[in-house]
Amino acid sequence: MRAVVITKHGGPGVLEVRERSDPELGPGQVRIAVAAAGVNFADVMARMGLYPDAPKPPCLVGYEVAGTVLELGGGVGGLSHGQRVVAGTMFDGYASQAVVPADDVIGLPEGLTFEQGAAIPVNYATAWAGLLGYGSMQPGERVLVHSAGGGVGVAATQIAKRHGAEVYGSASPGKHERIRELGVDHAIDYTVSGWEKGLPSFDLVLDAIGGRSSGAATRCCAPAGGWWRSAPRRSCPASGATCSRR
Repeated sequence: MRAVVITKHGGPGVLEVRERSDPELGPGQVRIAVAAAGVNFADVMARMGLYPDAPKPPCLVGYEVAGTVLELGGGVGGLSHGQRVVAGTMFDGYASQAVVPADDVIGLPEGLTFEQGAAIPVNYATAWAGLLGYGSMQPGERVLVHSAGGGVGVAATQIAKRHGAEVYGSASPGKHERIRELGVDHAIDYTVSGWEKGLPSFDLVLDAIGGRSSGAATRCCAPAGGWWRSAPRRSCPASGATCSRR
């Protein structure tokens, strides 16, 4: 198979297409012919040598793929040869083939392209888990999404609006028009000191930034509110997000 390999740490020039052995297929696994792979912040950090969990170069990264089923391992049901699918991968996504557990594979609707499908698993699963899985977001609640112009932020905005929430989103001023188009009701300029002053209390805060923003996030929460904050190497390795509850 062909693979995009990080040959050493550095800029985009360290990426190189190489031939590698096809991955072995075991019971309960699915072999996918990869048509598109997502590029996440963790992948970029791994290339630069800034991601502790990444394998040492030369290595193959990639957390999400879309393509068609090539082969099914023993005991796999619910999928078929040639079916269009998306899957989460723990590295190894930047290749013409990927072998993943069947539980991490779902069908790709005909209305979505492979490129669109490959953009779903990391960002949208992270946002869904934060808002609904851990945050138990309800219609009519007020939600603050930090970094609303980022991948997780865009996904969170769309999910929150679909579930009837009022969405506040923080981003630099140049992104405000676009995040409003994507569903943010109230855009916040986080680059201004004291941005959190005068804001209402929130039922849920999703924070994909961490650091100093986490302190402001907790102060913005209503007494029974919660926040989904960044915390490296926990929960979602590709987005760096995890959940805490007050």
